[in-house]
Amino acid sequence: MPTRSRDTSADTAPARAPALPASLPEVPRPQPGRTRRFFATLLTLAVIWGLLTEFRLDALVFGLPAVLAGAGLVFVLPPGRGWRISPRAALVFVLWFGVQSVRGAVDVAARAFSPRMGLRPGFRRYPLSLPEGAARVMFLNTITLLPGTLSAELEEGAVVVHMLDTRADLEADLGQLEARIAALFALPRK
Repeated sequence: MPTRSRDTSADTAPARAPALPASLPEVPRPQPGRTRRFFATLLTLAVIWGLLTEFRLDALVFGLPAVLAGAGLVFVLPPGRGWRISPRAALVFVLWFGVQSVRGAVDVAARAFSPRMGLRPGFRRYPLSLPEGAARVMFLNTITLLPGTLSAELEEGAVVVHMLDTRADLEADLGQLEARIAALFALPRK
C-alpha cells in the first residue's frame, strides 16, 4: 500500500493568539467606601434591632440574618447621591415644623368643633423648584404631614395638593416650606 506524504508544515507552525479587541471591557473596581458603609449600616441596623427587641438574645435568630442581609445591600445597590444637611437649618426646620403642626392641629380642631368655620376642600397645583432626590421627597412628605394639606399626585414638575380650604394661600405657604427645605439641604437659592 502506498503511503502518502503528509505536509506537516501546518502542524509545526506556532499557533497564533486570537486578536484582542481595541478596547477591553472595564473590570469594575471595588469602591473604597463600601466596606466602611457596610460596617456603619451593620452597626446602625444592629442597634435598631436591639432597641426594638430590648436586646434579647433569642431575637438574634431572626435579627442576625436580617441585619446582615440589610447591611449586605450596600454591596448590591448603587451608591446614592451624596447630600448635605445644614445642622443649623435642621434645628430651625424642626422648630418651625413643630410650630406649624400645632398651629395646623388647632385649626383642624377648631373646624371640627365649630360648624360655622367653612371648609372648601379641593385640589390645587403647585410648581416644584426643588431638584429631584431627597430634598423633593422631604418636601412632598412634609406637605402631607402638615394638617390641612396632602400631597395627592406628582405631575410633570408640579405637585397636586389636596386642601381642606382652597382659599388658603398655598403658594406662600409652600414657597416658605420649599425655602426651608432648600436651606436644610444646603441647596443654592433660586
